[in-house]
Amino acid sequence: MRLFGKTPLIGEDLHDWIIDNFDWVESERPAWWAMAELIRPTREYFHAPGGHDHETALLVFEDIKRQLGLTQPIALEPLPDLPDELLHDYTRMGDTAGQYWDDAEAPLITYNPKLMRQPVMFINTLAHELIHARLSTVVDALPGGAPAHELATDLHAIIAGYGVIQLEAAEQAGWAGYMSQASRAVALAEFLHRKAIAPEDAFPYLSRRPASWLRKALAFRKRVR
Repeated sequence: MRLFGKTPLIGEDLHDWIIDNFDWVESERPAWWAMAELIRPTREYFHAPGGHDHETALLVFEDIKRQLGLTQPIALEPLPDLPDELLHDYTRMGDTAGQYWDDAEAPLITYNPKLMRQPVMFINTLAHELIHARLSTVVDALPGGAPAHELATDLHAIIAGYGVIQLEAAEQAGWAGYMSQASRAVALAEFLHRKAIAPEDAFPYLSRRPASWLRKALAFRKRVR
C-alpha cells in the first residue's frame, strides 16, 4: 500500500483509479497511447483562423478528431442562441456547453456558439465530447465501468493529451466539472511522466492557480510512487 502522508492531494482510491485507467489505455489501446501528445492551445495544434462562426468551429472540431485518430463520421451542430447567463449556470454546464448524442450510425455533437468567445473552453468542450465518441464501445471495460463514465471521459481527455487545456478551461469557467482540479493535475503529472515530457512544456499555458495545482501534483507523484 502506498503511503499518502497526512495531507494527500487526492485520496488513494481515486489515485489508483487514475493509474488503472492509464495502465488500461497502454495495455488495451496502445495506438491511443502512441498518438497522445501534450496538446497546447497554439497554431501548431489548431489551424482555424479567428472567428466565431460554425465554419471555424468545424475546423477546430476536425483538428481534434485528427489528434484523436477518429475517422468515423460525427456531425457537429450549434445549439440555438442561448442567453449568456446559461454559460455561467455551472450546474448545467454539461448541458449548455456541449453534448454528445450517441447514435452508432451518425453520432452528433452539439455546442453553444457563445463558448467560442473563450477558445480554451471551447476546445476543451469539443475534446470532452469527442472522447465520448472514442470511449463509446468500451464504457463497461474501463476501470470503474459505466458508473464512472463521465468522470472517465474527463480523465481520458487528459490521457489523450488535453490535460493543460482541461486544467486551464476549468479555471476559466470557474467550476471544477466532473473531476476536481487536484485530480486533473495528478492525471496531468502522470501523463507528463509517462510521456517523458518536461513540466516546463506545460506551465506557459497555465495561469497561476492551475500552475500551482500542477506543481503540487508533481510533488505528490514523487511521494506516492
